[in-house]
Amino acid sequence: MVKVYSITTCPWCDKAKKYLKSKGIEYEEHNIENSDEDAQACLKLSGDTMVPVITNDDVNYVVGFDKAKIDQMLDIQ
Repeated sequence: MVKVYSITTCPWCDKAKKYLKSKGIEYEEHNIENSDEDAQACLKLSGDTMVPVITNDDVNYVVGFDKAKIDQMLDIQ
């Protein structure tokens, strides 16, 4: 399952989520403002709390809204 680590007022997070929806990719949203557990998971994954962070395996991830990197990681054609 794809996870998107985000915050409430993040335009890039919104763009990333809309992009995933447009490609038919289901995802779980993890708001790091509302959950210390999600904030720690994001920090452990990427080494930072910059968002959005998108991952599909809790190992590989993309920070920010970079369509090319998201497409490559998720094998989107």
